[in-house]
Amino acid sequence: MTMARRKSSRTRNSAFNVVTGVGGQMLRILLNFVVRTVFIHVLGKEYLGVTGLFTNILTMLSLTELGFGTAINFKLYKPLAEGDEHRVRVLLKFYKQAYRVVGTVTLLLGLCTIPLLPHVIRDYGSVTRLGIPLALIFMLHVMRAVTSYWFLAYRSAVVKADQKTYLLDVVDFGIAIATSTAEILVLVLWRSFVAFTATLVVFNIVQNGVNAFIAQRRYPRYFLPEKDRLSGSEIRGMLKDCLALLVYKLNHVVVKATDNIVISRYISLAAVGLYSNYFLCYTSVSTLLGRVYTAVTASMGNLFATADLPKKYRFFQVVNFISVFIFGSLGAGIAVCADEFVLLWIGPDYVIPQPFAVLMGTEVLFYGLRMNLAQIRNVSGAFRQMWFRPALGVLVNLGVSVWLVRCWGIPGVLVGTIVADITTYFAVDPGVIHRFSFKGYRPVSEYYAKNLLYIAQLAAVVAADLWLCRRWCAGHGFLSLLAHGMLVLLTVPTSFLLVYWKSHECAYLRQMGLGFLRKGRKGGKPAGPDLRAGRALGEPVPGRPEVGPYHAGTGTPGEPGEPRGGESPQQDRRSP
Repeated sequence: MTMARRKSSRTRNSAFNVVTGVGGQMLRILLNFVVRTVFIHVLGKEYLGVTGLFTNILTMLSLTELGFGTAINFKLYKPLAEGDEHRVRVLLKFYKQAYRVVGTVTLLLGLCTIPLLPHVIRDYGSVTRLGIPLALIFMLHVMRAVTSYWFLAYRSAVVKADQKTYLLDVVDFGIAIATSTAEILVLVLWRSFVAFTATLVVFNIVQNGVNAFIAQRRYPRYFLPEKDRLSGSEIRGMLKDCLALLVYKLNHVVVKATDNIVISRYISLAAVGLYSNYFLCYTSVSTLLGRVYTAVTASMGNLFATADLPKKYRFFQVVNFISVFIFGSLGAGIAVCADEFVLLWIGPDYVIPQPFAVLMGTEVLFYGLRMNLAQIRNVSGAFRQMWFRPALGVLVNLGVSVWLVRCWGIPGVLVGTIVADITTYFAVDPGVIHRFSFKGYRPVSEYYAKNLLYIAQLAAVVAADLWLCRRWCAGHGFLSLLAHGMLVLLTVPTSFLLVYWKSHECAYLRQMGLGFLRKGRKGGKPAGPDLRAGRALGEPVPGRPEVGPYHAGTGTPGEPGEPRGGESPQQDRRSP
């Protein structure tokens, strides 16, 4: 494939993936809020807390996946780009065998976890007296994960690695609508928590089956019987990558998935329900924007397999600016408007006082920064170079969270997460990525300097917005929420455009916008901003118009920073 055709293919696939991914996630966000509203009014806080807690425990059990998904997808990029069908079949055969083992181990660990539930839930006795069959509900959550591993989930990996995620997203749309409709009917007609949870298991099996059918029909050559298998040395190398990824997954699980467990253990299950409502706002924003990263993960992998170092680094700079701009704007919105939103949505009994919303907005910004770094880590294969950082993050996060939750309550859990991010993730990853993934092309000090300026500016704007919102249009219900949301959307983006309009990153984005405008007028393919060595980002190229993008994608997933291809199948986005 020629370079021009490869660029066109990457851009086209990325565009399809972005449109379907973001559109589908917006639909899922709406459905999640509808289902959660019905859930709260029919069953109440305690039941909501059970769902949040068990989802966290299940995420911890996902450690048995060992990062096979991410490692296999990384290995699939090159043979798919080169048309090596035999290599793809061998990798998928290994993936299938690995997931069967993972599913069995997950089931056994789930069974072993049941006796520990009374020690995890502080008010276990009062919850069981409400008639909630905790053991049965927990095993249904475990079976939702196990059925994903056992029933053909591995087949969709080839679709994602081939930059055709939009095919699976279309199926996801239909399944999301069907699942949410069934959940609401079960809640309204039977008011049964067991039947509600069983609905998730059934539709999870259906979705995996449909995805497997699509993969089989589109890529039958990759699922032919294959006698060969990975060599011992390849398996050992992949296991080393997986063990390195396991440390990352462990860090992600402890940083994100133990919040509800800590709250349940030291406060109450009802407090988990309060936290999970705000966390739904966080996950809605982060997952929606994460789908942009997810949609172009394979394209980014293709770029790293074919482009030179200057192009890779300059694209990384642009995506970092976009991440701060977008995640910072939405994080500011959560910091300023989350309390008013929850008040209007489900009432004052579910509002957690400030500074909880500010902390949640801060975590949204850090999510975007982590995602960009982890995207580079995943597509460049830098799995082993930072193994120690996640282990340190686990210790810092758990220690600070458990200490602060006792004296500060729910906000203390978020402070633990943020402290762990700053002292481990951002203290280590940028330096290693600059040395390994970018071969020391630019000093890491530039990365830190830019992001410190970005964060300082965001903090100043958010502080001003909070001060204004307390004194302007306060206490008027939906009108206040709308006015304050518009204030944030006006002040944050405007301040960034005013300060950074002449930066290289904005120059690239302007050229990209002009390129699409001219393409729409003339019907031709836009030329891209030059990212070659020795030319500043946005600098005009002699003899070529200053229009168009080199690559329309941005960088991931699953975890923040773990591409969708590497998501554990049980990371279901439809739970309330």
